[in-house]
Amino acid sequence: MKRWTAAAVTTALILGGIGASGAAYAQDSSTPVDVSADNQETINSKCITIFTGNVEILQNRSRLRAQKVTVYSARKAGTTADGANACGAAQRMEAEGGVYMVSDTQTARGDRAVYTFDNNIAIVTGDVVLVKGKDVARGDKLTVNTKTNDARLESNSASKSQRRVRAVFYQDDKKTDAPAAPAQPAAPR
Repeated sequence: MKRWTAAAVTTALILGGIGASGAAYAQDSSTPVDVSADNQETINSKCITIFTGNVEILQNRSRLRAQKVTVYSARKAGTTADGANACGAAQRMEAEGGVYMVSDTQTARGDRAVYTFDNNIAIVTGDVVLVKGKDVARGDKLTVNTKTNDARLESNSASKSQRRVRAVFYQDDKKTDAPAAPAQPAAPR
């Protein structure tokens, strides 16, 4: 599970969803990943690890919480010395049930999140809410490329409620969009 990093998923989802950059931090796999859950099941024959019950994954200052997190790893050719299947790097991670992600300044939540390592795509679905400072964005599906931080927030137009994507952005108090005052002509000498 060396390639599997909680920060890659949580930070990229949060930063990418609001539009900030943070790919260097999100791709930091050198720091340890701390996973706690009520239960862990490893199915080596299928190269799957399942964490259930109040799952919390921490790395650096990023955190992912969900009721269930499943990690699917690649199957290596051959078997180990004891005859078991050999599993390699993680290929996909799925988080389900009240998915909540936090970084230093941002949060994101949804019903389900899926991260695919080979194409660096993270998808969060179900009542997605992204918060950065006072800025808030809502939708039904968020797709983020964690390598480029390109993001797409969509609504579920097939639902009866016809809910639309909604975002509220606050202007930075330190910046002003007012045009600069015209320069005063120089006084004659």
